[in-house]
Amino acid sequence: MIKHVIKYQTLSKFCPSEECLELLYALTDETRQKIIALFYTSKELCVNDIAKNFKLSRPTISHHLNLMKRSKLLKARKEGKEIYYSFNRSHVIKLMESVLDSLKKCC
Repeated sequence: MIKHVIKYQTLSKFCPSEECLELLYALTDETRQKIIALFYTSKELCVNDIAKNFKLSRPTISHHLNLMKRSKLLKARKEGKEIYYSFNRSHVIKLMESVLDSLKKCC
């Protein structure tokens, strides 16, 4: 828990908003970075499709996906009982541009 608090406090120096901070925090985890990489080849993926690429349990993958969805890194749509995730490209670009603007002003 302390490790996460330190990461969060460090990131807050470069973030113009709480929304931006949540996005950067979501990107700090290696598993979540690998999940994002899966979207280079697929537009949408369900939990099972994502879980096949990891030696983690489905609930652990779901936890990561929920965090990514809350930070708006991923979009989700429900079809029947399955939830399909896609990378929220336009939102991520907008927030990353605001981080760059913030860095230009402070450094």
